[in-house]
Formats: sequence, C-alpha cells, structure tokens
Amino acid sequence: MNKTYARRFGTTGAALLLCTGLVMAGSSVVSAGAATHTPGVTAKQITIGATVPLTGIAAAGYNEVAKAANAVFNYVNSKGGVNHRKIKYILKDDCYGTPGFGCTGTPSTVSQTHALLSVPVFATVGSLGTPTQDSVRSLLKSNGVPQLFVNSGSRDWNNTTTYPGLYGWQPSYNEESKIFAQYLSATYPTANVCFLGQGDDFGTDGLAGLVAGGVTPADTQLYSVAALVTTQGASFGPYLARFQTEKCTVVVLDTIPGATDAALGAALQLGYSPHWVISSVGSDPATVFAPLAAKGLSADPEVGAVSFSFLPVPGSSSAWIPWMRKVLTADKAQFPGFNATTTMDGNMEYGIGWGVAFVEALKAAGKTFTRASFLKTLSKTTFSQTPSLTPLRYTSTDHQGLNGGFLTTVTSATALKAITGKIFTTDSTPNGPVVAAKKVSTGIPSWLK
Repeated sequence: MNKTYARRFGTTGAALLLCTGLVMAGSSVVSAGAATHTPGVTAKQITIGATVPLTGIAAAGYNEVAKAANAVFNYVNSKGGVNHRKIKYILKDDCYGTPGFGCTGTPSTVSQTHALLSVPVFATVGSLGTPTQDSVRSLLKSNGVPQLFVNSGSRDWNNTTTYPGLYGWQPSYNEESKIFAQYLSATYPTANVCFLGQGDDFGTDGLAGLVAGGVTPADTQLYSVAALVTTQGASFGPYLARFQTEKCTVVVLDTIPGATDAALGAALQLGYSPHWVISSVGSDPATVFAPLAAKGLSADPEVGAVSFSFLPVPGSSSAWIPWMRKVLTADKAQFPGFNATTTMDGNMEYGIGWGVAFVEALKAAGKTFTRASFLKTLSKTTFSQTPSLTPLRYTSTDHQGLNGGFLTTVTSATALKAITGKIFTTDSTPNGPVVAAKKVSTGIPSWLK
C-alpha cells in the first residue's frame, strides 16, 4: 500500500481537494451564565461571519457555498428577519489559508478570524475546510465564539468535551463510505475494488468506512494535493495505470473536484473505464465537467458514476428545489445571472442547506438568547424542516451533524438523480449499521415561505 500524505484540504463538498478578539465576560460557549450583552447581537441584528476561499484553487465551486447561504439570509431579511432580527453575514477570504496553494499574499485563516472577532461576531458559521478550521478552533474557544456548521466531513468537529462550541453539519466521510460499502456489496459482490483518496482524514476516514462496511479494496492509493497542483493532474496517471493493471472494475474516489477531473482524465488516456463511485465532495457534475469541457471534451466521463447526496437533487419533486431557485434568483448581488434556466449545482444547494438550518436554529432560540443558550437549543432540538434528507439532530455528546442520505448517479454534465430514493443513515463508529431511515425531513415551514 503506497500512501502519500498532504495537509487536509477538506469540504463537501468537503474537502477540496479543502484570532485574540474581545468578548465580554459571561458569554462563554461553555457557561450558561446570563450576560448583559451578547457580542454580535443587537435588538435588530445578529452579526455572524466565516472564513472561506473566495480566491485561489479552492474557490472553484466552493466560493458559491457561503454566498448561497447568504442568499438565504438576505431572503429572510427581506421578510423581516428572524424574530424581528436581521442577519448580517461577513465573509473573509482566506484563500483556503494553506501554504503552497496559490495563496501568497492573502491573509491567513487565523488573521481573518482575528478580523471577525474584532467586529465582533456572534459566531462563525459555515467556514470551510478541515486544516483551516482546525487551526482556529482553540482561538475561537478561548474567545467564547461558537464555531458552527463547519464545511467538511471531518470527524474533528465531533469533540464535545474539548470543543463544546464546535459543530459540523454534513455527514462524515466515514458515514458516507459505509453507505457506499453496502451498495458495492449488493451490486458488485465479486468485483475487484480499488480506492483513491486524499492523503488526509478525507481519504483515510473514507477508506475506514469502506472496510467497516465490509469492502476491503485490492489496492489503496492516497494522493498528495500539492503534487496534484504542481503537476496539473499528471501525478494521477500512475494511480489509474496501477488500477488498470490490477483489473479493478470498480474504483472509489474520495477526491475533491480537481482530483476527480485528474482521475477521470487519466483513465480516458489509458482507455480504462471502471465503474466509478465518487464521494459527494468531488462529484458535482457542473463543477467537475467545466474544466474538462474547457480542455475540449464533448462528453462527460463522469456520466454513470455513483455518488451520494444528503440533499434533494435538482429536478426532483422536493418542494425545496423551487424554493432554492427562488432564493438564488432573488439575490441579484451575489447571483446576478441566475434565472429559471440556470443550473443549480451542488455547492449552491450545500450553502442553502446549512443556511436554512441556521435560521431554523435562530428561530428556535427565541428573541432573547446568549451564546450558551443558543448552543443548548442546538443540542436539544431536532431540525426536521430543512432541505437535508434526514433531520439535523445534535446532542450534548454528538456534534457531527447529518448522518444519512441517498445514493445518486450522474446522468449528464449538469445533472444527477437518485438511484432508488431510499434514504440510509448510519454513524461513524466501526460497528454502526447502515439502516433505512424511518423518518426524513419534512416540508418548508410556513414562516420561511
């Protein structure tokens, strides 16, 4: 097994490849003591912020996520806000904040988080990336600032003892892979399976999920993000050549979009056409095909690939789809060209998904709240009226986020569909079973329409 490691570049679609501020005493995320003032909150406004890659190699696709969430906030604000309080969302560009990724001269995640703390903000909400958010979680904790709905499937966000104010949102990489394993065991029980994953927790957790689900790959390769960038994808050729030589008929990719492009392109050059199973982090059709089309490909090699979604797919009968389109169309500042025929990609859906979850939590928290009471609301409420396929439920000991979804297949360069529509849930423990969900999220709340 040849393992090449890189720093974590986590998402959703997680992984792309993927601060001292002043706060007043009594507003700690670990203390329920009443505060005379909650930083970032006034009678008419709540101010939140995030560090996200608006520039750099992680910006492609991922720069839409926080903007889509902000479109939700702007839509809610146009209807009077939440409990008569409007949401101000401040986005700081950290260019993914990782050296070697085209981010020279861009303020780091740490310095940009310092800038948010000086505003001040009530919480950071929807910041992106595993290494970037790991780098500031102690800083945010020491300043009593909640770190909510981090955009990556890392299990780092489920550490309630050390970081009680830290919450993930999407299913973990491990959970997603366990659901893939059940599908592979049923559909390709005798197949030779190979695995290519990112050389960090994205890849290693995904691999662990496959093994826990009963699928042990014949060959496992972990790629370096830095090599992917410096070689412009050429480093992926040897991986796919190995898989072809070993006659792997199924290849599982735990890859960011750029790495998915590299894998698909290398396979095309080799005349190799396995069955692809691709993590939701790197499978969005519109994001994946755009650079391939720019290189002259007329047919999307991703068509037919199997992936995973924890949100309803565009074109489905879900009432959330037209609502999402309405929200994006209304935000002319952030999505000026969006209209009835514009492709709504997975990154837009992702941002809308947790954007709705935040306004639901804000609604549940009531008119008067502190940081501590808000977190208590998060941990005792089941948020079932969000776009996600399963209810969002946290507890005092589980801050991971969503835990299920359904399998999808890519049908065109811009679309995918659910394979059966059957929703499965699981957890990140080795022996946690994959089960059909008994209850899925319900419709749009009347106050949000």
